[in-house]
Amino acid sequence: MNNLKRFSLSALKLDKNHPEIFAVTSGKGGVGKSNISVNLALLMSRMKKNVLVIDADIHLGNVDLLMGIRPKYSIADVITGKIELKDVVTRGPGEIDILPAGSAVIEMLDLEEKVLQKLGDAFSQFEHKYDTIIVDTGAGVHHSVMSFVLGADKVILVVTPDPASIADSYGMVKVIRNSNPDIPIIMISNMVDHEENGESMFKKMNLMVQRFLNSSLVYGGSIVKDNLIQYSVQKQKPVSLFYPNSVPVNSLRMITRRLLKMPITDVKKRDSFFDRFMNYKDVGIESANG
Repeated sequence: MNNLKRFSLSALKLDKNHPEIFAVTSGKGGVGKSNISVNLALLMSRMKKNVLVIDADIHLGNVDLLMGIRPKYSIADVITGKIELKDVVTRGPGEIDILPAGSAVIEMLDLEEKVLQKLGDAFSQFEHKYDTIIVDTGAGVHHSVMSFVLGADKVILVVTPDPASIADSYGMVKVIRNSNPDIPIIMISNMVDHEENGESMFKKMNLMVQRFLNSSLVYGGSIVKDNLIQYSVQKQKPVSLFYPNSVPVNSLRMITRRLLKMPITDVKKRDSFFDRFMNYKDVGIESANG
């Protein structure tokens, strides 16, 4: 990995108030990943968690659109020295904060060590404010995606019944397991006809992972197709805020509770998120072929 791999960010290594980090990802686009990220964040906030959402999708970053807000800045403005990192954070509805990264993710991977050190130190100034950080990654196994996925404490993998989604999700699991055999991968079955179908889809995927990768997945839950979800996306009004008693929100709420009941990562035994992000910056597409 070169000298970027282990540069010191000691300020980030806190022994308390260190957030639990979830990376929400998918094997392919168009599976509802960002919508799930937004609504999980809002529901966690309702459950008294202080939540930061990092929009790290370099191609289709739309967390702001889904929430009906227009951030003035992104991390790209920090890299150019225009503003401080803390000034990029935007307050969204439901008392959650949003950090737009977008195309700046690619730039971050190629920055000099001194610039990365500055970004890491800046991040440490406000990271401790949050209980939970949700990273909405891009889709696929590009290194700009995998650095965020492997830097998280837990991975939420969104899969639909589409055969391409299933195949690409398996490829994603393979890349993750090649680099980190221990990180929990929580599968959410999205856009299913019935909840039973979603659970069946999980069992089939988990069987493949057990048989060919000698590993396993965790079942997060299923979300049934519902016109309310598409309607809320079109109106830029998160479904969990405006239709809190609807069927999809009840499913999302159950998933959120499952996530929060999972064992918390022992923060004393892990590097900071920014350290891990850089440690895995070279993991990517070529790993899927191994």
